[in-house]
Amino acid sequence: MPGDLDDYATPDLVVLPEAWDDDDNWLADPADVELAVEVISQSEKARDIGQKTDWYSVAGVRTLLVLDPRRGTWAMHTQPGEGRYQESRRGKCGEGVPLPPPLALTASTDSFPLYGVSGEPSRRG
Repeated sequence: MPGDLDDYATPDLVVLPEAWDDDDNWLADPADVELAVEVISQSEKARDIGQKTDWYSVAGVRTLLVLDPRRGTWAMHTQPGEGRYQESRRGKCGEGVPLPPPLALTASTDSFPLYGVSGEPSRRG
């Protein structure tokens, strides 16, 4: 979180500019993050997911992709401002996720594992 080095998140995946490799800091500035990806655990509550999404917006992460293997869905959040993302696009796993510039590609979700009844990841058949 800008202004508080003790308040940070560790996304499941983060995409940073290549130049960030030359940075001596161990924490990336949220303004440098091109894409953060969070995979929802089976035990997470909707309130926790909403709070996490809001945290990324307040921190200024431009693009957040939330994957939910419980429901087989994804949500792409962009344009952070006023404590929340101004734009959101949702879809089902199996559909492509259109990533905004500078990435400007479509991420495939065809092979994303989903949680099974027992809580173990399973593949769609």
